[in-house]
Amino acid sequence: MSSIIDDICELLDSYNGRDKVVRLACYACKLYGCVQDEKPWQAAGSRLSSARMMLRLFDDIPMIRHTYNYGLGRHEATTSAAALGVIANMVDQAFLPVEKACWLYEVGVLKLSEKNATTLDTVSTTLWAASLIISLIQTSSSIRKLWWSRECLQKASEDGGADARRHLDVRLMLESIVAGKLCLDITHAISCLPAGWLWGEKIGSTKVATIATTSSVIGIALYFAKRRLLK
Repeated sequence: MSSIIDDICELLDSYNGRDKVVRLACYACKLYGCVQDEKPWQAAGSRLSSARMMLRLFDDIPMIRHTYNYGLGRHEATTSAAALGVIANMVDQAFLPVEKACWLYEVGVLKLSEKNATTLDTVSTTLWAASLIISLIQTSSSIRKLWWSRECLQKASEDGGADARRHLDVRLMLESIVAGKLCLDITHAISCLPAGWLWGEKIGSTKVATIATTSSVIGIALYFAKRRLLK
């Protein structure tokens, strides 16, 4: 029992961990509100979503540091992986000021026409979706490398390197779950785009909340699974 409490406290003590919990609470409230047609619950979910966005207003400096430290990705094994990493950083770096501009418009500080505000919101959502798609490509590449490593290990060792192979199997399982979560997130992000953009606005709010809640549960489960299985 003590171990579980410690794990939960560690989750809540970190910025990323608390964001996962708030995200789950946000979409769980929205889902319940949609299913029960309870506007207050939907409003509670929206307030929690706003709280997450408010915290992201201060992510620029950590993101700049990450982008600077990553550089041109010279530590990556391949040029394509490095290029993808650089593009991912550029997309994430661009998303933050665009999202800030959206927030400034919402609170009335930034004056924009309705058309420009809609365009800004679309750009923000597009960058969000693009970041997720890049992450999915990177995860798929990681899965391929793990499969290749597993096959090489099995051929190189008589017993197939049992312990090392088990470790690779765990990593493969976790990366596959990450890929599944990213697919859910991409579905969610694109559904928030305007009508005419793929399936933008074609998925009902209840289904979107279900997708987002499922993704949030998987995110927290992955956090604990990685702590337990990758020791």
